[in-house]
Amino acid sequence: MPNLFSSRRLTQLVSGVGALTALGALTACNATGGDQGGKGAGSQLVYWSMWREGEPQQKVLQASIDDFTKETGIKVKVQWAGRQVLQQVVPRLNTGNPPDLTDQDGSSLHAVLGDSALGLQDVYDAQITGESQKVSDIIPASLVETARTKEGQPMVVPYEVIGSTLWYNGKKHPDLAGKEQLTWSQFTGTLDALKQKGRTPLALDGDISGYDAYWMTWSIVRHGGVGLLGKACADKTGAAWDDPAFLAAAKDIEELTGKGYFPKDFNATKFPAQQTGWATGTNKTDFLLMGTWAPSETGEALKKSGKDVDSVISYRSMKYPEVDGGKGNSATQAGIIGFAVPAKARNAEAAKKFIRFFLNKDQLTGISSEAGNLTPRTDIPAPATLSDYAKEYAAADGQFFQPNDNCGGVAAKWVTDVWEPTVVDFFNGKADGAEDFVKTVKEKSVEYHKNNG
Repeated sequence: MPNLFSSRRLTQLVSGVGALTALGALTACNATGGDQGGKGAGSQLVYWSMWREGEPQQKVLQASIDDFTKETGIKVKVQWAGRQVLQQVVPRLNTGNPPDLTDQDGSSLHAVLGDSALGLQDVYDAQITGESQKVSDIIPASLVETARTKEGQPMVVPYEVIGSTLWYNGKKHPDLAGKEQLTWSQFTGTLDALKQKGRTPLALDGDISGYDAYWMTWSIVRHGGVGLLGKACADKTGAAWDDPAFLAAAKDIEELTGKGYFPKDFNATKFPAQQTGWATGTNKTDFLLMGTWAPSETGEALKKSGKDVDSVISYRSMKYPEVDGGKGNSATQAGIIGFAVPAKARNAEAAKKFIRFFLNKDQLTGISSEAGNLTPRTDIPAPATLSDYAKEYAAADGQFFQPNDNCGGVAAKWVTDVWEPTVVDFFNGKADGAEDFVKTVKEKSVEYHKNNG
């Protein structure tokens, strides 16, 4: 799953938009039907999906597509394009012949489609097919706050929720069960006790820079609240980095790295060595800050090694520790995978109809029961491995943040050129303490914006 949500992949998508859009503009005058985009109901629709044939989500969606065609008579021409689907969509945007429907993670859809996406407020205001509830009744507005058109309309309708959380093995740590939230001092006290037993309790595959950044982003959100990092990454003056929350967060991370809670030379190991070692218990680690895909990834690794997953691990998770006076103590990371409709889609109304159809409880349940992922509907039970995260999601009361606090959606190149490398250097001890880290990020950010407009 890291390849799906890596900031580097998003940067590559965004950097290609300008050239591809210009290419599309050259052929736009020869396109037909483009001016009718967004108006037609149609008896068919074209859907280009991020999933590949045979993947669990693909199977769930295909079954729903079959049901949709039977019930409405609308035929769906689907292309299972895979993770780079938006790179295929972009050249078609200005020709007047894009697909009617596509999907991806919310940050990518917002960053890549931008003004080329249709506002979907009418979908949110409409009833879910076969139900009395509206779409807006099951999807919190804050979940799509960072994926809106310039007019303020939501441009994505999510059908899957992804996030990161602090994983542990319930078989090895039954003492942690029921402890939904630890304070920072309680957490480090637990780490100290584990270290005294000869363990290096925090697993981390440091060769994926985004995973180092998970820790820093979580700590910044805990101290400064949702949106602080997202504001700072776009600040050309650098003044936002003077907020004391950044230094407080950096000091917390400095404590983790300085006290040897991470395995020695963790940044020199090759993914997924650390997370697999955590799951198998071979690297003496106890906690893994990782996405909600951790059970599926590590479970597959266990199966390939010939181990019975249920006998080795019970997937449990807990909230990132609270901090004293933290503005984001209730927040959780909750990203989305969802649908978007290009503004020039020829069969936009049919696409909207399918979205409302798929959000029906009976249809959407497969994302949990078959694909093993969380849906935005709280009335659909989470898969057992995500039951703890589902409670965390529900308790956040709408305080959701994206990976890197949505910096990937507003300044993707900044994430890969400034943020992640500087965080990695800090984890590797190349910064002269927390103060130097914040100072360096601020200086590099000002220079970045000076050179990138």
